[in-house]
Amino acid sequence: MPFEPASPESNYLNHAEDLAMLLESLPHRLDLVDGVLAWRPAQRGPVLGRATDHRSRVALDTLVRRLDRQAAAAQDAVRETVKAGKLDLLWTIAAVTEKELRPAIAATRAALSASSGEKEDHASLARTA
Repeated sequence: MPFEPASPESNYLNHAEDLAMLLESLPHRLDLVDGVLAWRPAQRGPVLGRATDHRSRVALDTLVRRLDRQAAAAQDAVRETVKAGKLDLLWTIAAVTEKELRPAIAATRAALSASSGEKEDHASLARTA
């Protein structure tokens, strides 16, 4: 059974999920610090292309920028924590990841799903007209 490639939206969100998983694992695995610091946001153009109207596109862009900002802030926190040698703060970073970064990923996923549903609704309306 052949598998279809993942959509650009899935790739974008999976990439963000990878960072969240790295951040949550840091207190147990200090060898992941370099991976966290090397992480860069994925291209968001294909993700924003999913929006069907201007309002949806602006809302999705806001969510994606929030996600990117939170990821960068988490990386900065890890960088400063390691530089200062206060590795016990990695537990706090992991907790903040769960409280802030994961909800941003979920909100973006929900907005993409809603946008996908809008397209399907328009298509079904066009078929019935």
